[in-house]
Amino acid sequence: MRLLVTGGAGRLGACLIRMISERGHSAIAFDLPNAQIDKLEGTPRVEIFKGDVTRPADVAEACRGADGVFHLAAVLPPRSEEDSELTKRVNVEGTRNLLEALRERSIPIIFASSVAVYGVTALEEPPVREDHPVVGTDNYSRSKIEAERLIEASGIPYTILRISPIAVADIVEPPEVIPFRSDQRVEFIYLEDAARALLSALERPEARWRIFNIAGGGSWQVTGGEYMRSLYASLGVEAELKFSSEYTALDWYDTRVGSFLDYQRTPLKNFLEILTKLGEEAGLR
Repeated sequence: MRLLVTGGAGRLGACLIRMISERGHSAIAFDLPNAQIDKLEGTPRVEIFKGDVTRPADVAEACRGADGVFHLAAVLPPRSEEDSELTKRVNVEGTRNLLEALRERSIPIIFASSVAVYGVTALEEPPVREDHPVVGTDNYSRSKIEAERLIEASGIPYTILRISPIAVADIVEPPEVIPFRSDQRVEFIYLEDAARALLSALERPEARWRIFNIAGGGSWQVTGGEYMRSLYASLGVEAELKFSSEYTALDWYDTRVGSFLDYQRTPLKNFLEILTKLGEEAGLR
């Protein structure tokens, strides 16, 4: 198969493309001309397509010859909250351009949406299921809701994955203010597991015309304070953590409906072990 990945130069896109290549498929990495593509260097069967999802001609050209599409390109927070026009242009109109390019073809589109579409659910009974009402609380979540609706109305075979925040094995400074409360329920997902869910959704016909929560699973269901402190303790870094005083759009999620996608391979304990090794290699421990 020849599979198009919009946003292919991002962390999730690059991880997905490596998995596509490992399965013996070909990938088209579609991203902006100035995108850093070093993460894809040396990956076999990868074609780089430099373009912009806001340009219909670029999208139509990128889709030519594709057997399936993973739509990951998006403006993410905090940039999405700084520029509402850009967010609308990329996240909504870019999706519209993609659907128009696929209009006369019956190839599946796998859309990377977000659990942010559920809004703030911290005072509700967990876990959050796929039938929970969607509530746009910021530019990003509103754009994802609008893109989901465009896809559902298009008549094109789709799978929508509402993905929880992604955990990446890296050494990073904590943000000035962590965007959730210390006592808030949070559930992240390891980068490779999120990529695995995307690929599995394309490969399994029973995933068509459906929406799934994609999150780490039971071991990842902790509080914000537990999660952040365990990250830096595993790295061997003493970090002063300041948490938001407000509840944000993050919770625990019911992922049972999508369990057949078989993507939850990395428990939180294993991720923390990866961070411990990373900290040792960097001389932090």
